[in-house]
Amino acid sequence: MSTRELARSRHYMVEHEYESASVTGPDGVRTVIGEFYGDPAVALIDAQERWCAVAGAGLIVCRLAPAGACVEYYRQPDETLWITGLRQTAPFALALQAEDGGMTILDFGNDLTI
Repeated sequence: MSTRELARSRHYMVEHEYESASVTGPDGVRTVIGEFYGDPAVALIDAQERWCAVAGAGLIVCRLAPAGACVEYYRQPDETLWITGLRQTAPFALALQAEDGGMTILDFGNDLTI
């Protein structure tokens, strides 16, 4: 099976194998982030390496160190947002580019306990 790298920082790498996204930490341990409908399209690792985000059919944001909480956004059948781009806009906020070119800002600071 082959994997595809989506994002890399100094200590972490986010990749996917088909519809399953995972993150590998500095200790070499690979942790599954979640499953997507279709392959994940993009990922981002926080500039301070506190969290990562993986997007495609919706978005999953996960705490990196210590590894833990993951929160899902825009993944319900009637609320799915097809995301094609991510940009960090603040310590706990992202700009999401939708498939149609529209932009959404998501501040998840209260959802992800760091």
